[in-house]
Amino acid sequence: MSNLEFGRILRASTAGFAVGCRVGELQHPAFGSLVKAQPVDEREAIYGLIYDMHIDDDPLVRRLVLAENPPESVINDQRDNRLLPIEMSVLAVGYAQNGAIRHSLPPRPPLNLDPVELCQEQTEIIRFTDNLGYLRLILRTQGGNVPVDQLLVAHITQVHALRGGDDAWAMRVINELIELLRANYDVLIPTLEAVSDALSDLQLTIGE
Repeated sequence: MSNLEFGRILRASTAGFAVGCRVGELQHPAFGSLVKAQPVDEREAIYGLIYDMHIDDDPLVRRLVLAENPPESVINDQRDNRLLPIEMSVLAVGYAQNGAIRHSLPPRPPLNLDPVELCQEQTEIIRFTDNLGYLRLILRTQGGNVPVDQLLVAHITQVHALRGGDDAWAMRVINELIELLRANYDVLIPTLEAVSDALSDLQLTIGE
């Protein structure tokens, strides 16, 4: 499965970036998805996880909400042709430079209108997630506006599937989280509880 371009950079910093896309491009990216800002020039590619999706209203939407039984054609036209983009917030978790993947914040942010791809190629997914160093960048956002425990659940579930049902990788992630959070019991327990719920669907249990 090849990567899928679904949007472009609206704004960015070294900590993350916002992506804008049309309604028709919303079928594939999801909360927790690994994405990549992929410049067309020689700048480094920047990886991140989608942690929020935001859809703004506009005056026409407000009028349609208040109308009784608005025509389906008008609703579809508004969804398909609206000029306001759907906005996705992305947490930076690594970058690629000179053929190497680094699990740290990028030296510079992507630029406005750089294309953004949904990472779906198994080889690239495995290459990025084999080294679990990027988990530190996710956990460092604890206390901010990123729902870290739910982001981890979504990310682990998606990558487990994209890696072909790799149970060993999922358990490596659990062990790494225990190690990283062992000094922060208040964060460790709810995080493991949330991840454990997801792993039960994968027929895995913590401690196997």
